[in-house]
Amino acid sequence: MLVLGARILLATVFAVAAMAKLRDYSGVRRMVAGFGLPPWLTAPVAGALICCELGVAAAVAVSPSAQAGGLAGVVLLAGFSAVISWNAARGRHPACHCFGRLASAEVGWPTVARNALLAAIAGCVATDGRLLPALAAVAALGGCARLVLRPRSPRPLRAGSPAPAFCLADQSGRKWTLESLLAPGRPLLLVFSDPACGACRPLMPQVARWQEDLVDELTVAVVSAGPPAGHRAAAREYPLRGLLADEDRTVIADYHVSATPSAVVVGPGQIITAGPVAGADEIAGLLARATAPVQATALGRRALLRHVAHGAVALTLPLLASACASARRAVRPRQLKIEGAWLCDQRYALCTSAACEPSATSPGTSVCTCKVTDGYSVGFKSCQQRAPAGRRLHSNFSLQSVTSSTRVMTCTERGRWVQCLDVICEVDPADPGRALCQCVNMKTGNFLTFGGDCDTRNCTSVIWSATTEPFPGGAQYEKGLKQLGIPYQVPKACSTPARQA
Repeated sequence: MLVLGARILLATVFAVAAMAKLRDYSGVRRMVAGFGLPPWLTAPVAGALICCELGVAAAVAVSPSAQAGGLAGVVLLAGFSAVISWNAARGRHPACHCFGRLASAEVGWPTVARNALLAAIAGCVATDGRLLPALAAVAALGGCARLVLRPRSPRPLRAGSPAPAFCLADQSGRKWTLESLLAPGRPLLLVFSDPACGACRPLMPQVARWQEDLVDELTVAVVSAGPPAGHRAAAREYPLRGLLADEDRTVIADYHVSATPSAVVVGPGQIITAGPVAGADEIAGLLARATAPVQATALGRRALLRHVAHGAVALTLPLLASACASARRAVRPRQLKIEGAWLCDQRYALCTSAACEPSATSPGTSVCTCKVTDGYSVGFKSCQQRAPAGRRLHSNFSLQSVTSSTRVMTCTERGRWVQCLDVICEVDPADPGRALCQCVNMKTGNFLTFGGDCDTRNCTSVIWSATTEPFPGGAQYEKGLKQLGIPYQVPKACSTPARQA
């Protein structure tokens, strides 16, 4: 009876893990890449992992092959634990999509302890219960280790947390610490970047302007991952001051930065006063709040109670909305045809604010650096035609990246722009989070772009991924999301009318 219970539990765990990974295949590929595998190996390894888990679940469920399935489960879990231990010992804790979108967290020693508990159950099946005392001891040890290690997982930094100390060299070789950056008595805006981050490069000229224009209000420093040579080249190009090389990514790990560009504001006493936030628009909003004059307001008891009541409602309503949204999401279709366009839930390239360069090999096209994204997007090719295959995927339109700070800039016909809808892209081997898209050069009339930061001088200095009004596919996209019950935010136009460039 005990062995039968172990078989049922083991088959359920492996079957749920495999099916959840199938539903979140792109997340599993990112997890595999996070363990240091080259991009060309992520797809076959992710597929093999799912097949192995399905094989163990099927073998354990059938009596003639149950013991062999239990042994395979022990081997598979031991392999998982070895890879996780090797990475954890080196300070790497990639996100684990062990159960797909059902549960995702950083791997580490608690994961190894959980695997030991499951391996003991698999060993009970493999030996048909003959080594029960020893396996029970392993299971108890794994369970206790899981409970002991879980609280030690690092908590995300937030406003009010102490800022981790560091000592990094800038492009001239001068050493800077957190204390020395705060020495002038001004707040510190720490921007976290990466030379391989496509979204970071367009932000660097703006960071250089902040360093110049806001020198009396706050200090702006950039913590950039990777070797110093790349940072010196970036500092000369933009130009930047206070570009600190985080060669081994220790500081980025200490600040729990999982995406670049990101930023935090550090105030007196080395305390994080705002952030962290991710994305160029969110960083600009964080800076605006950090430099806004502080207005002291006195709240009476009634006003305070009103704020508490509003806060309780604000916390409760999103939870209810999330529960309803989860129920609707479980039955949402993966594809929807609306007025000649297709709304597809799959991996795609998002180019709404991408900067581009003329192609050296294909006249009439430009290469745009776009963001690899998962979710619903619209295009005029069918979902099957747009389905990602290996490193190949398509560029399509969505409003997934739109925030309250996103603006649409109108440029005159003198500017150059490209059309990226439904074009073929290829995932960058050096950065699975971005794609290089072959977009079509356009020469017609005014155009609209989500890039440019509402500075119309950028209309002629940069080739933008852009569109005309009305957005092709925009009406179908909004109609489809309404039909699916998915909220979205339409970006506002720049407040300053576009000047003739």
